[in-house]
Amino acid sequence: MKRSSVQQGLVHHDPDVDAVYRLLNADSNSGLDVKFNKFAPPITLSVGTYSPWNSQNTLFHKSAFHTLFLPTTVSFRTTDIWRSFISQKILHLSGLTVSFVPTNAIQFRNAHDYLKDFKDEKQVYEDSGKIIDFLNGWNCLKVINLEDCINELLEDLVENNLWGEDDSKLMKLFLNDLKSMGFKYPDLIGEKYEDPYIASDNETDRNVNCRRMNLEFELIDPKKYDQENIRKAEQKINYFGDLVDWCNETGYSNLSKSFPSAKQLSEKHEESYVLQQDKNSVLIAVNNFPWKYGVGLIQRLYQPYFAAVIFCGSWYSDEVVDVDNYTSTLNPINYIHMNPAEIHKGYFAYHCVTLVKEMRLNNVNGYFLMADDTIFNIWQRIDYSRVHHLMGPVADYGYNWWNLEYGLRAAKNMVLTIKNNTDSKIEKAWKQFTEELKTYGYMKENHTAFDEIASGKGKSVSDFYYIPTSQSEYYAVLMRVFYENQFFLELAVNKFVKSVDHQVARYGKNGSYLWKNRNQWNVLYHKELVAMHPIKMSQFRETSENRKQYCESVLQTWSDIIFGGSQNFTVKADDDPDRTVE
Repeated sequence: MKRSSVQQGLVHHDPDVDAVYRLLNADSNSGLDVKFNKFAPPITLSVGTYSPWNSQNTLFHKSAFHTLFLPTTVSFRTTDIWRSFISQKILHLSGLTVSFVPTNAIQFRNAHDYLKDFKDEKQVYEDSGKIIDFLNGWNCLKVINLEDCINELLEDLVENNLWGEDDSKLMKLFLNDLKSMGFKYPDLIGEKYEDPYIASDNETDRNVNCRRMNLEFELIDPKKYDQENIRKAEQKINYFGDLVDWCNETGYSNLSKSFPSAKQLSEKHEESYVLQQDKNSVLIAVNNFPWKYGVGLIQRLYQPYFAAVIFCGSWYSDEVVDVDNYTSTLNPINYIHMNPAEIHKGYFAYHCVTLVKEMRLNNVNGYFLMADDTIFNIWQRIDYSRVHHLMGPVADYGYNWWNLEYGLRAAKNMVLTIKNNTDSKIEKAWKQFTEELKTYGYMKENHTAFDEIASGKGKSVSDFYYIPTSQSEYYAVLMRVFYENQFFLELAVNKFVKSVDHQVARYGKNGSYLWKNRNQWNVLYHKELVAMHPIKMSQFRETSENRKQYCESVLQTWSDIIFGGSQNFTVKADDDPDRTVE
């Protein structure tokens, strides 16, 4: 995405907000104490979208210098808001944008009269809608160059009583001074401009640049920041309480509703190293096919424990099934849409991590990828500084995949892609891939990384794994190359894992995956596992014996450990082997 011409940085503690918000929320002595969500990514507004921004902590790229002028014929509390609206219209004429970036400053303000601020902002409250309607509907009649269009706009703002004639004259003088210093106006985009960042509605295209998604973080009352951990504990209790009622429908009533208090649970979870690490990690739940049933169940189990739970796959809201109130979908829901051609029955599910990484969430420790039919025992400790994979790079030739178009043929296409590459990011990632294959002993003497890619051997079943942020950029670049060449999931992850320092789960291949005994999941599931796959959510839709078994095994274990405080389980020891070299 092209860099935004204006970047407004968010501000912690006492940011520049309108007087109404300040009157309702500020302490009369100490002012505000606002904390923005630390995980929130930068947001870029598309051409034609408007948002107010102020003159504080705002960066103007030279391509936006012609929009710097602050109006003088409106009140001091109005000038930067009016400038922001007018600036955006002028930028839009050239296809340029404005972005809001995560918190990068802290402000302590002097005490002042909030009621006076409110009176000074009268024009903002009364005329913001009017100026937005005007700007959004305004078209340049003198379609010659941007400078002429701006001059026309300045005069029309006067005619519509949105600022005074002095501002029109002053801004023209400012622009003349800017030109005398060598400033060059950006080009006009013209009427045929097509926004390159509109979400694709082509459901059969694998090469989608922009897509549907939703990402929301919970709003927190500024006056209750110190109670956030307790609020989150209440959410854990309430969500699991829904599942207790859901289980009661089957006749299974051993899941006690006698939970610890929210304060007790909060204190207990604050002591847990694992839960504190998870709290700063992202969980990506992936479905090989369009999402239908199970979303609400996953939300209730995991959402209160992670920075964000993001559902990835083909997301059509009208196809999501809510059978009962206990497992209904919780809104808002975070999702990122991959059309059926992109995810292709789960063959390219690994691309979900790349897409979430490209959201640019902040302050995240790492990313868990979990298939929708996987159970993740969140109390199990992993090494959060390294890639974690349940089974690692198994020395398995996997002929059934290598012999298909998503195997050896895709690998050979990748070799050609790399050899013809001119992208510096891909070049850097491939260099790392080559060097680390040698470091970790996965490349034979006199062989190259191209030989390893096209070796036709190796696969790693990958329904659950973890990528630390330290490896996420490398992952995103390398795995995008794999995706674009249609390299199958188990083969692609196998090659990646070989090129990084990684940890293998304690039970790995023999405990985490149900091969020929899928119907015995309730017997084989146990608390020592990091994860188990597959346990199909669809079998729990109805009040059935399957749901009862799920309650008896999985949810009872969760209740004992997460809410009951049981520590009667083991974790991977430091001296357990982490890698297997073919």
